[in-house]
Amino acid sequence: MAPPPRLLPLLLSRLVISGDLLRSTAHLRRIVPLLPSHPHLAAALSSLYFPLFPSSCTFLHNLLIQASATSPSPRLAFAAFSSILRSGDAPDRFTFPALLKSASKLASFPRTGAQVHAQTVRRGFLVDVFVFNSLLAMYAAFRDTSSMREVFDSCAGVADVVSWNTMLGGYVKCGDIDDARRLFEEMPQRNGVSWSAMVGAYAGSGELDVAREMFDEMPAIGRNVVTWNSMITGFARHGLLPLARKMFDEMPVRNLVSWNTMIRGYAVNGDMDGARELFDVMPEKDVVSWTCMISGYAQAGRYAETLDLFRSMQSVSSVRPNEVTMVSVLSACAHVTALEEGRWAHAFIDKHKMVLDNEFNLGAALIDMYAKCARTDMAVKIFHSLHQKNVSAWNALITGLAINGDVQDCISVFEQMKRSGEKPNDITFVGVLTACSHGGLMDEGRRCFQSMTSYGVQPEAKHYGCMVDMLGRAGLLEEAEELIRSMPVAPDVMILGALLGACRMHKRFDVAERVQSKIIGLNTQQAGCYVLISDVYAAADKWGEASDARHVLQKHVIRKSPGSSSSMQ
Repeated sequence: MAPPPRLLPLLLSRLVISGDLLRSTAHLRRIVPLLPSHPHLAAALSSLYFPLFPSSCTFLHNLLIQASATSPSPRLAFAAFSSILRSGDAPDRFTFPALLKSASKLASFPRTGAQVHAQTVRRGFLVDVFVFNSLLAMYAAFRDTSSMREVFDSCAGVADVVSWNTMLGGYVKCGDIDDARRLFEEMPQRNGVSWSAMVGAYAGSGELDVAREMFDEMPAIGRNVVTWNSMITGFARHGLLPLARKMFDEMPVRNLVSWNTMIRGYAVNGDMDGARELFDVMPEKDVVSWTCMISGYAQAGRYAETLDLFRSMQSVSSVRPNEVTMVSVLSACAHVTALEEGRWAHAFIDKHKMVLDNEFNLGAALIDMYAKCARTDMAVKIFHSLHQKNVSAWNALITGLAINGDVQDCISVFEQMKRSGEKPNDITFVGVLTACSHGGLMDEGRRCFQSMTSYGVQPEAKHYGCMVDMLGRAGLLEEAEELIRSMPVAPDVMILGALLGACRMHKRFDVAERVQSKIIGLNTQQAGCYVLISDVYAAADKWGEASDARHVLQKHVIRKSPGSSSSMQ
């Protein structure tokens, strides 16, 4: 059994001191797979010790290249390749498949892949089918279908069914379904992978009739669980849940992916009851199953069920939640201001050393949760603990400070964001404008609104709504009206409702009459609008008009939420 990577430096020091490392390659063979986690040790060993065993030098380098290709450090493979050349040995047919796999992980550096390609040609290894297929896979990973086709055509006599399937997969990955179909028709031999690639391509692009036609046409022996799952995914992704469920029920064999695909389909389409029905009877559940359900409940606004299911996951399952699970749990805690649950989730995240500042935005979710639970001190603390602060983290803090009325702190963080080089987006400006509105910072709000286009953000209805709210609170109703008239699109009921609320606050019945006619013209079903209109008329002692507004509520059977007053529903 190989030792843990963290013990490698200690183990190496003992082997060097004892001289065992010089006696045979046995120890080196055990150590090499661990070297990608210690690049400096890898460089030292490959240059100092590998050449001491001439008959095994290339073999040891190949082991290092293979280990690097499957590690987070693929660049180490190229250092090992250079070490082979410096040692005077020559790479062999086992060197290049792993080297090309490493190159495929560096899509942002295509010249590296081109140099490896040149080496395979120069050394005559392109006639080896494994090297040939690896080169095709590299160009497929680069989404460079023209180079992929050029390589394929140059050595078509070498190609086997894997080569054809690699080409097919490359075209599908790039969305070139027509080229994929032409290649499919040219194939001298097809297998289940070939058929599944085409069915999946058509299903994924929404051409479900063609996908179903190919599915029915393919040989039964090639129709595997992957093909069935592709069809279910396609139907579910496009909202055709009855067809997806029909195929799911007809499957001769289901795997965990089949169940998760169907559950995700229900969840994405908002049918959480259908998702739960399947979830409760599935034979086994993994983290994807639990996360689909927990995220689905959160996205459907069923926050109590989100937290209930998360508790069940902890009590009845041995499956550990991942970052995606925890983001949904924190979202639910934020929406129902469940601070204690949120603290427990935070402790769980810390205990399992989950990363806060990667693509899952767990840090931003924590900031949002604490801010919505009125613990801005903790939100600020989490924010400052992040090593990398992306736009989601900045937005969570800015918005959190804004909704808690910490206006000056919100503006200060916004200024820090601009100085940091992180580019504000539409959500950033909503947060800042909300703060300006609540704090009565008219000049700051105007400057912020006018600066949006300089950051590549075009004002949307939500930004105009913030501005109208800010101007309305300050009693600048004519300016608010003028801003609404300048909008590139017609104002929605929320914007007009904000202005109407300001009319009531400042007793500006002249403006209210103009606004209410526009609201009625929208034929909205929002009860809050008509309640506001009625209240404005009642405040002006115009009881007949107030009664008319109430009559609209009854005529259209628009129900006001119990306990609500004239606020927008």
